[in-house]
Amino acid sequence: MSLLGMLQQSVERYKTKIAISETNRTVTYGELNALSNQYYDWLKEKGISVNEIVAIELERSIEAIAAMIAILKHGAAYTVINKDYPETRKEYMRQTLDIKITIESVFEVDHQRMEEWSCVTRSDDQMCYVIFTSGTTSLPKAVGIPDRGVVRLLHEERLEWDPSKTISHISPLEFDASIIEIWGGLLSGMTIALLSKTEVLNIYLVEKRIQQEIDIMWVTSSLFNFWVDKKPEMFKKLSHVIVGGEQLSLSHVQKVLPFTKVINGYGPTENTVFTTIDVMEGSVDEIAIGTPFFETQVYIVNEQGQESNEGELYTAGKGVALGYLGNSEKSKESFIIWNGLPVYKTGDLVRMNPDGRIIYMGRKDTQVKINGYRIDLQEIESTVKSLGISNCHAFVQDKKIYLAVTTRQENIASQLKRLLPIYMIPSKIAYVSELPLTGNGKTDTKTLYEHYFLTKNKRLIRILQRYLNADITEQTNLFEFAIDSITIWEIAREINHSFHSDLSFFDIIENPTVSEITKMLGEEYDAAYNL
Repeated sequence: MSLLGMLQQSVERYKTKIAISETNRTVTYGELNALSNQYYDWLKEKGISVNEIVAIELERSIEAIAAMIAILKHGAAYTVINKDYPETRKEYMRQTLDIKITIESVFEVDHQRMEEWSCVTRSDDQMCYVIFTSGTTSLPKAVGIPDRGVVRLLHEERLEWDPSKTISHISPLEFDASIIEIWGGLLSGMTIALLSKTEVLNIYLVEKRIQQEIDIMWVTSSLFNFWVDKKPEMFKKLSHVIVGGEQLSLSHVQKVLPFTKVINGYGPTENTVFTTIDVMEGSVDEIAIGTPFFETQVYIVNEQGQESNEGELYTAGKGVALGYLGNSEKSKESFIIWNGLPVYKTGDLVRMNPDGRIIYMGRKDTQVKINGYRIDLQEIESTVKSLGISNCHAFVQDKKIYLAVTTRQENIASQLKRLLPIYMIPSKIAYVSELPLTGNGKTDTKTLYEHYFLTKNKRLIRILQRYLNADITEQTNLFEFAIDSITIWEIAREINHSFHSDLSFFDIIENPTVSEITKMLGEEYDAAYNL
């Protein structure tokens, strides 16, 4: 059955059932259909064409989901542009996809439209949505995903789709985890419990919604670790929790398994959310990414291009994307013909266990070269965790290795020197109470570096350069630049936010160099210590 066919079936079967619940409002399947019909009419007035890509600039909401449905009914595809993105990034996304129509409006439900169902016929190979994923350059890549990739998600029995259950929706709309939450929920007739940004950032509000209604939850590995460290029993009511986005932590999974089942969901955006999954219950002593997802084939390929027990993971099947839109060169590199099969090269290094489960070993691009040595950052992280550190993050900046840890141990440095070769020893280690997360729930390396590894002088220089749009030194006087009083207020506010200080407008005026501001902030220090 087609994607829209499955959705129509849900609307007809569960017309009066709650489709989406927010904190203070709900819509039934019939009302959601009515709302999508209103967006459908609006798009028709705008002259939407089949196969056109329409942008959605709405917060995670009932309206955003209704807009997605309306776009698909027209035989078009959608992409979500985060309102908070810098204007230059948003413009790049619009130009890459030749966006002519953007949905920013919110409609009220017209209950007279609940019975209507009109849509064009879609093919399984037709593009459903576009997600921008980070690239090796500063420009993101536009990944086009077909209907067939989404439909296959509903045929994976290990995910236990059940119309009597409720699935959470906490992922930003511009990331592919939202696909499993939204379309997995709607196409199976489930209720979607939509959590606001405020709720997701408050563990007690998340737990409250779990207790009230949620049975299945998808969460990034970093956010999962954070919640488990705070309150592992919060997952107790769930039938299962799906975790992905980054490599799982065995110690965190073990803390939850007494309460509920954990599913490791592995897969790049380019293969429609999931490529392999591993269902964990009871007790486990190893994290695996498991076995292939429904209608997915995987191949482990060595450097000679031959199948092997260890190497890069290639994937084929109905989930494979249509390529990188507007980037044929990059598409040719990643979407290739191998042994006569169209496959996607994931860039992930894996090995096959004797029991047939696949073990994730790391990214090819996390194997960085420093001073001629090839270094695997995930090997460093695994070694650190073996010391009893609950969570950590290793990264490279300016050809130096940095390590952030969430557990205080005075002897980390000496233990690492005993376990790792000298070229893999981090230059600096910082203790952080918790790893900062990006908007999509992954570790925020940029924030880690700027807040914990830069000296005050360097952090101040970075802040001021953003406002002055020029290179400066510790002795540069701010008033060499044409800055107004509003900019000075903004500089003072950002410094206070970054350093937990209380500088005033006049403090900046009277001390207009980095060196002078540093003295006001107190003694110069590094948040991290050198090894």
